[in-house]
Amino acid sequence: MTERRITPAKSLAGGLTWARRAWVLAACVSGAMLTLSVGFYLYLAFVSYVVEKTGSAFRTGAESPLFQAMLEVTGPFDLSLAVLQALTILFFLRWIWLSVRLANAVRRDSVRYTPWTAIVGFFIPVANLWMPLYTLIDIEDFAAESESRAVSSIPWYPAGIVLTAILAFGLMRIVGDAPVDGFSDPAASQRLMQVAAVGAIAHLVLLMLTYAYMHAVSPGLELALRELAEAEGLVSTASPPDDSAPSRSADDFSGANP
Repeated sequence: MTERRITPAKSLAGGLTWARRAWVLAACVSGAMLTLSVGFYLYLAFVSYVVEKTGSAFRTGAESPLFQAMLEVTGPFDLSLAVLQALTILFFLRWIWLSVRLANAVRRDSVRYTPWTAIVGFFIPVANLWMPLYTLIDIEDFAAESESRAVSSIPWYPAGIVLTAILAFGLMRIVGDAPVDGFSDPAASQRLMQVAAVGAIAHLVLLMLTYAYMHAVSPGLELALRELAEAEGLVSTASPPDDSAPSRSADDFSGANP
């Protein structure tokens, strides 16, 4: 029995499938936690408003055992959320890296950056304002070309992802850099909690846009995977395609990958 050789097309398909599934799982859990955070931040802003206007948190529920228990778990909750957000970024960057590799393997220089340059571009100050945008646009154009379809003259998804990412992380940076004594002032605390709530909402929108973008380009990437597999002799190019056969996805190439 001969050992089956892992080909580049199969390896790319398995990696893309794994990265996409891992991102979706992390994004779903992170999104649920962000939704809870929005409600909690707005509630804290409400309590701060009442304290500012009346000098007391009476009838706000701030003295209830439930609220006190929520305050005690905010530390572990925020830490868990930060870890999940970091994982979503890592999984997305892994997906980007593999997508760029696939694009350049099928059509050389279809993405203006190399895989590593595209990833590093997300972290270079100032350059990360346009390098991720160009990378996402190039991947979208490559996927559209694989599907033989036209793309919008305005890159809505790439631009939305970059802009909401700047907004989300910028607002959370404002909250994170706020002095601790600022939370003791009801007016300042109210503003900070409102900023935190808007930042969490922006992060939710970022997750939605990212999912929509990945969903939009996936069919084109799957066709490119098939094209690469055919070039490597994995799929017989002699037999005509059967329109009645079910379409193949990246999962078909991933074999035993869960």
